[in-house]
Amino acid sequence: MVPGDDFEKAVVPSRPARQHLVDWANQQDGWVRAIVAEVLATKQPVSEEALSTVRDRYLVEKNLAEGEHEPFPTLGDDGATGDVTEPMSLTYLRGCDGVNALATGQDITFNPRMTVLFGENAAGKTGYVRILKLLANARSAEPIIADIHRPSAPRSLEALVGFKVGSSDSEVSWRGDRGIVPFTRMMVFDSPAVALHLESNVPYAYTPADLALFRYVYEAIEGIRTLLQADRTQRLPGQNRFLPAFARGTDVYPRIEGLSGSTNLAELETLAAVSDEERTNLDALKTSVDALSNASGAQTEMLRGRATVMQNLITVGNALGQFDASAFSEAVAAETFARAAQTESAAAVFGGDGQLPDALRPSWQRFIEAGEQYLVASDRTTYPEADDTCIYCQQALGDAARTLLQSYRSYASGVAADELRLATERVNALQRPILRTEVTAAIEGLRATLPGLGDAESVPDWVPDGQALLVRAEGVHDDVERRGPVESLKGTSAFATLVRRLTVALQEAETAIQGLQGDAAERQRLLGEQRAKVAQLEARLQLSKLMPDIRTYVHDAAWADRLQTLLGQWQGLLAGLTAVNTAASEDVLNHDFERKFTDECTLLRAPTVTLDFPGRRGQAARRKSVTRDHSLDKILSEGEQKVIAIADFLAEASLRPGSAPVVFDDPVNSFDYRRVKEIAQRIAALSATHQVIVFTHDIWFVAELLAEFEHQPANCRYYQIVGDGEHKGVVSRAAHPRLDSLASVRHRINAAIQDVASGSDEDRQHRIDSAYNEVRSWCEIVVETKLLNRVTQRYQPNVAMQNLSDIRVGGLQQAIDVIYPIWVKANRYTTAHSQPLGTLSIRPTVHELQRDWAALQQALTDYDAS
Repeated sequence: MVPGDDFEKAVVPSRPARQHLVDWANQQDGWVRAIVAEVLATKQPVSEEALSTVRDRYLVEKNLAEGEHEPFPTLGDDGATGDVTEPMSLTYLRGCDGVNALATGQDITFNPRMTVLFGENAAGKTGYVRILKLLANARSAEPIIADIHRPSAPRSLEALVGFKVGSSDSEVSWRGDRGIVPFTRMMVFDSPAVALHLESNVPYAYTPADLALFRYVYEAIEGIRTLLQADRTQRLPGQNRFLPAFARGTDVYPRIEGLSGSTNLAELETLAAVSDEERTNLDALKTSVDALSNASGAQTEMLRGRATVMQNLITVGNALGQFDASAFSEAVAAETFARAAQTESAAAVFGGDGQLPDALRPSWQRFIEAGEQYLVASDRTTYPEADDTCIYCQQALGDAARTLLQSYRSYASGVAADELRLATERVNALQRPILRTEVTAAIEGLRATLPGLGDAESVPDWVPDGQALLVRAEGVHDDVERRGPVESLKGTSAFATLVRRLTVALQEAETAIQGLQGDAAERQRLLGEQRAKVAQLEARLQLSKLMPDIRTYVHDAAWADRLQTLLGQWQGLLAGLTAVNTAASEDVLNHDFERKFTDECTLLRAPTVTLDFPGRRGQAARRKSVTRDHSLDKILSEGEQKVIAIADFLAEASLRPGSAPVVFDDPVNSFDYRRVKEIAQRIAALSATHQVIVFTHDIWFVAELLAEFEHQPANCRYYQIVGDGEHKGVVSRAAHPRLDSLASVRHRINAAIQDVASGSDEDRQHRIDSAYNEVRSWCEIVVETKLLNRVTQRYQPNVAMQNLSDIRVGGLQQAIDVIYPIWVKANRYTTAHSQPLGTLSIRPTVHELQRDWAALQQALTDYDAS
């Protein structure tokens, strides 16, 4: 049979794994799609920098951070596969040092298809296997122990490992490292692997690349959650540090006591909004409390004095509020203009030669105007008539006098006079709020009392504003009184505010005065009320001062609460991802694995077991059972368990893309002959798609493996590993009639002799020893195939008795006499055998090699001719 036939049948999954992932992501928030897009693009775990970016996107999407929310686009699928991998194979292992008790200077050259290494127990195979398991980071990898029998031996681990990826040859200088890429693609089956492949839940050592994407997404989501939880811990407010600043019994205290993310900040903002009137009231309340606490006549007089000052300020403030400075200034200007017009009219009446001099004209003007006012008041509108006398001197009027008086009346009652009169009346009306007696008295009172308050031990907070009001009122009063223009009363709104503040404070002061005038019980009741008002106002003022920090505290608590609520929903998100991963695993991995496992069990005649595929946390695993209540090791024999483990191992190995080495370490313990043959056939078949390396101490198994390559000897290489005293792991190329014909060995010996003749002195002896190793193999093949006619062979289970009669005995003894001594001699020179101490210094020469080789060929020729 040809290894590899009928063992690989491609099955196209019903739905690509990445399509499962894309469809799921398109149903999630934008930040999830961002993670999936990153994983699809890199096919690697999401970097810390990318995780931070996605975390920021999450916070913006959930309105937990400011920023422009740009919707993440719907994902498409480019159909790319993550399982394109170049074939990988080992080419050699040499230069091992410090590994268990392995001898130095050994060289294993691996066949690209099959390499078999045979050695008895304690020969040193384990040392080479452990190197390969550490390189592969196998689940059963064990630490390497230095040679305990040679304490002075080098303790540093060393080996040179050649390998090929695609068409590129490379070499790694191994120093005991575990899990070196690309050796991690190798798979190893050994005795510990049996238990691993029989576990109740066996995780896949290899996960197809597209399924690995689910794990990367899962880990990224968990990474985002870790970042967000750290953000929440950092943002979450600590202990309430504001409560000690507030007194119990106020409306503020219970609200501060219960500060949390759900606190109604609008209510706190309202409480913290303390008006100027309330601030002034606080001062009045404190004064009231002091007065009520002392309850003395001096306190009463002090309150009355302050009440008087406040009342005067209110009177002055109201007067300024009622006064229209702009209108008054316009009226004064109009009056001035009208008077100028009247003066101009008077100049026409009183001017000219012989008239009044300019110095007397204003007085005369007023005299005439007074007379006109008298006539109007006495209703003598027709004055002066013929019989009228002068209203000033009561003398008879002549014609000239009547004419002069008529001109005076025309002047006094003309348009200019009317305009001046109206302007004067408007000025008088506008100046009335300022020139009222009570306003003037209030200004005078403030001049006397307000400065004293500024020097008091406890200055009310309204005193500075009151002093500014007094200064402004004095200036306005003087300007109005002299009928001059008044500057615009900018800031009168502040005076109005002060009036409101003082009005409230005045009420408190009057209330306190009433309490002081009442009995003791009333004073105590009023004192309690005033103290409660003081405590409430002080708490509100303190709240106003701390409000920025309280606002931040509540916002942070609300942010942390909202984030905690959102994080509580992540379990459903991860459960959904796990469910999708399970479906994808079923389509992509479990479906294929189940088919391959079933095929392997059929080929190996393994017992029937049930497969189950539990999936958790984005991982893929499988479970095997015979019955629900009993584990495999309770039902199956040791050999049956092992064949199930091999079937599981081979099925998993066949899932890997490309080609990578598969290492077997004594895989056929506990097997009968028939199953050994079946295992050998299956492993040989695996070499068609994967490089296979087998370490074994079972010669029967070796024979079955080599038999599979009888017609393909170039695809298999066979080594023997022996222990030589303290030195273990001595490797030599072993001969086998199925793999090494006499012609091929003869060709190698001739080539070796040629190399010896042309080589340098430094390596000539090594080349001679290597040639004798080939001579030894030639001798063994001649004995098996020629002298004994294949009746009995080292690697065959049966004796071929049918060939016994064909043995030519005529020249047998002569051939033995030549072949056996040279075979013994070759054993002394090959690295796989030790030498007597007496011969250690005796080394063969080139001429000796050529002579021995000629004798062997002549002996065979003579035997064939006998």
